[in-house]
Amino acid sequence: MQTAVNPLALPLHHIDPESYTTGPNWEFYEQAVVDEITASMRVDGWKGSPLVIEPDHALSFNGTHRLHAAVQAGLEEVPAVTLTDLFTACGLDLQQICDDGSLGYTWDRREIIEHLPEDVREAYTIADIED
Repeated sequence: MQTAVNPLALPLHHIDPESYTTGPNWEFYEQAVVDEITASMRVDGWKGSPLVIEPDHALSFNGTHRLHAAVQAGLEEVPAVTLTDLFTACGLDLQQICDDGSLGYTWDRREIIEHLPEDVREAYTIADIED
């Protein structure tokens, strides 16, 4: 199945990297990794998949290091797609899936993501999400 989502060019002032986390157990980042990515971004700009975000919950499902690096590198915007839009592009209703399974965006990330096709999870670097 070929699925594509046209990422938003999300202005960085809409995302505060300090308030975004990749989940309940990932409220930190490694500065050395951020510094390495920052050096690359200053030369080549953003590389890799867009951020998959849930703005209502200040949650990023991927790319926390790249988000911090983008700010450090002085980028004005980053590619991003909302989790809802990603599900919609795959013909899935995220809210219905959460309601049916009593799943929460913050605590049940792995169970939610597993509803997406494997190729989409891989393309958006969310295939290995853990709770």
